[in-house]
Amino acid sequence: MTSSWRAPSRKLDDFEAPIYEFFNQLVELNSENESWDIDANRCQLRFEYATRGPPPRVSYLLNVTSDLCNRMGNLHGGCAATLIDNLSTTILVGISRPGHFSLGGVSRNLKVTYLRPVPQDIAIRIICEMVHAGKRLALLRAEIRRADNNDICVVGEHEKANTDSEITQKM
Repeated sequence: MTSSWRAPSRKLDDFEAPIYEFFNQLVELNSENESWDIDANRCQLRFEYATRGPPPRVSYLLNVTSDLCNRMGNLHGGCAATLIDNLSTTILVGISRPGHFSLGGVSRNLKVTYLRPVPQDIAIRIICEMVHAGKRLALLRAEIRRADNNDICVVGEHEKANTDSEITQKM
């Protein structure tokens, strides 16, 4: 069941549509399974836009709710890393083709730098972009910014390894 608040009111272009669809599948899969993850409905995680670039870029908005925070009332570092991991991967769908990140790949390295706290009850924007994508490896970059003043709070670098099968790659 897709929540209508996740989609922009405008028509999505041919680059945005598969990214948005992958995002929705990710959110629905996480809400149906009993596993640790972010409750996209509670924090109103929503797709904002995607652009082919260069560089290819995707943006999401969400509200920092209490379940995403540490005991000091700020976005938990592990939660920020999970957001960067999951949401930066969606950009790969926009550039994928058979044999080239069509499955999203797997994380090889995730580096997260925390610059300033992200307080509870504010809206944040997560902007992810492709730095480089080769045949087997991709490097993605993500920023978590406050939506109210655009202050940068968290920066992430995400390396992905292509997991598409060799058979698919030779097609």
